[in-house]
Amino acid sequence: MITEPLAIFAVLLAAIVFSLWMTKRFAWASRLSVVMWIIFISALCSNLGLIPSNASLYGSMVGYSVPFAVAVILFTVRLSDIRDAGSPMLVAFVLAAIGTVLGVVAASLALDPLVAGILGPESWKIAGPYTGTYIGGSLNFFALWTGLEIGQPDLLAAANAVDNLTIFPLYMTWMIVPAWLAGKYVVAPRWKPHHPEEAAAADTEKPPLDPAQIAILVFLAVGVMAVSNWLKSSVIDAYAPSLPTILIVTTLALAVGQVGAVRRLKGAWEIGDLAFYLFFAAVGAMINFYQAVVLSPVLFLYVAIIMTVHFTWVYGVGRLMRMDPGVLTIASVATKSGPSMVLPVAEAKGWRHLVLPGIILGMLGYAIGNYVGWAVANAVKALLG
Repeated sequence: MITEPLAIFAVLLAAIVFSLWMTKRFAWASRLSVVMWIIFISALCSNLGLIPSNASLYGSMVGYSVPFAVAVILFTVRLSDIRDAGSPMLVAFVLAAIGTVLGVVAASLALDPLVAGILGPESWKIAGPYTGTYIGGSLNFFALWTGLEIGQPDLLAAANAVDNLTIFPLYMTWMIVPAWLAGKYVVAPRWKPHHPEEAAAADTEKPPLDPAQIAILVFLAVGVMAVSNWLKSSVIDAYAPSLPTILIVTTLALAVGQVGAVRRLKGAWEIGDLAFYLFFAAVGAMINFYQAVVLSPVLFLYVAIIMTVHFTWVYGVGRLMRMDPGVLTIASVATKSGPSMVLPVAEAKGWRHLVLPGIILGMLGYAIGNYVGWAVANAVKALLG
């Protein structure tokens, strides 16, 4: 067994490289996200005894990679863009976010005996990541998982697997329900989507990354982390000791990202993704395959309740308000998956005019998901007593 920390780190990097190569080289491999492959291959290495399932290196990787990734990716969020989404899209986003909150609360209360069997008295914490991920996507899920100190790598692996598998029924819902609703009622004029001029397609050729800009982004992200840790220990702990550091990181990163010079820096997504890949590799190495499989059914049921309530609320209230089904659908997509799924869903339905507003909503979800997730988790804690 490899036990030297640097050698373990090399194995985890090899798992990342191999996962990225497979998803780019083979169509069958690309059907699963690169995250799933990183987790699986890293877990395979530890379950087969190549590397240990418990090493101090893993804790360091988890502790530093998530806040770093959150900070550097949030540097790309422009709060001033929110107004460009238009009032119908913003109202739909609020509806979708409320639907998520209602679904998470319902699932947490209904399944608390099962979740408590896994997390004990801290069962309320699971509401945080699931609220975050169904308002802003996986960025918020992993931020809140670490911010609320849930731990449980087996549970995290099961949660990530469930999250990836449920995208298929979600996609079918986004495809079928709008077509069915379209003939059921007339959209009220005030809730029709705005049809701006088609945005120019993004350049297919990206400019090469500048090492100086990468260095600045890394410096800013590490600086945000350092200041956040100082604020947490020296100031905030005296008044709100339960406030997770990730919320401070989120706030400072959003503030820094509003500076024009920071927004123009290139490479934030690339280094943010790499940081998350390191996190997933460390989590994978700590996984026990058997435990992950055992925990999955509970999470499937949890997610099923969330999305049933979410869709019932979004399309039910949206229909009562006579809102455009396309607007409701793209808002739902933006809350569940962030910007990444907006384009494929909009393209498949022929809603090109909703692509840019949907992406803006996805970025808005990134910005608020951590706050709402933390608030909902604490609300569930209060409800459970």
